[in-house]
Amino acid sequence: MSNLTLAGVGQRAPVVTKASELAARIPVPARLPERFDGKPLQHLSPSSYSLWVACPEAWRRRYMKGERPAPSGAMFLGGRVDEALSAYYRRLLDHGDRLSLDQVLDIYRNHWVDALEAEREKQGIDWEDELTERAAFEMGREAIGLAMAKLVPNLGDPVDVQRRLEFCLAPGLEWTVLCYLDVETLKADEAGEPAPTVVDFKVKGSLITKEQADRDPQAGLYLAGRWLEGHPANELVFAQVAKPGKRRKQMNASLVGTSRSVGEMRGVLARIALAASQIAACHERYGPDQPWGFADPTSWKCSPRYCAHWASCPGGRGL
Repeated sequence: MSNLTLAGVGQRAPVVTKASELAARIPVPARLPERFDGKPLQHLSPSSYSLWVACPEAWRRRYMKGERPAPSGAMFLGGRVDEALSAYYRRLLDHGDRLSLDQVLDIYRNHWVDALEAEREKQGIDWEDELTERAAFEMGREAIGLAMAKLVPNLGDPVDVQRRLEFCLAPGLEWTVLCYLDVETLKADEAGEPAPTVVDFKVKGSLITKEQADRDPQAGLYLAGRWLEGHPANELVFAQVAKPGKRRKQMNASLVGTSRSVGEMRGVLARIALAASQIAACHERYGPDQPWGFADPTSWKCSPRYCAHWASCPGGRGL
């Protein structure tokens, strides 16, 4: 076991030393358990960390046993919108010109067809009654149009798109924290000066509030990763499009920004360090085949709608 010193990418001694002083109390495993295919688990990501916090048993089934359910229609839709908007920024960065909305929609259509065919060869898409394939496709077109009109003009000038951000919590570890940043920009701050900003696109059933953004672990890890690189971002902005539903007749868009203090970034790194330690401890004590802990039964996560494992889980429907 190795103590957390936060000797990450682009270490800056004065700040990182303070981080290590806080988090060095948490033992961090040198390696994570082997996956279902016998290969070592090499990364923790914001999504895997969030799944661990929500339900250790769902995490075990996915990463230790390889029980990965088919993507939902909402997940598939969000991925295709993200790809199309990323293509817009990539074109701007590589060639200096802006694609028209029609061109972005053409890219969206092509990516949709290709990704749909790829998923059909795997497990298919878990479409729901209220979100059919056709409805999702049209919803994605509307989301892109709204994002191009309401969000993109207010996000600043891009400096990178879909960048892989990877950092290590301590020297000698055989695993890393891995993030992919949708877009990084220079966005005017309150003084009108260009400030480094991370943008994350979302297509959701409900908008993330400012209070939720200020607690969001994905935002915390992205900002902490930039900080460890020595290039801290001023804020992370959730550029979000809300899908229509029972409470919302029309699609709308919103920008919600959030920042983190040094203490808060140290805190999110300590949390993921503790998660890694708990994962290693559960594997050592229970092995890969026994339950590791269940979600709160009152949580949205522990339900047949939002958990593909619920029907066969002792802590879900029960056996």
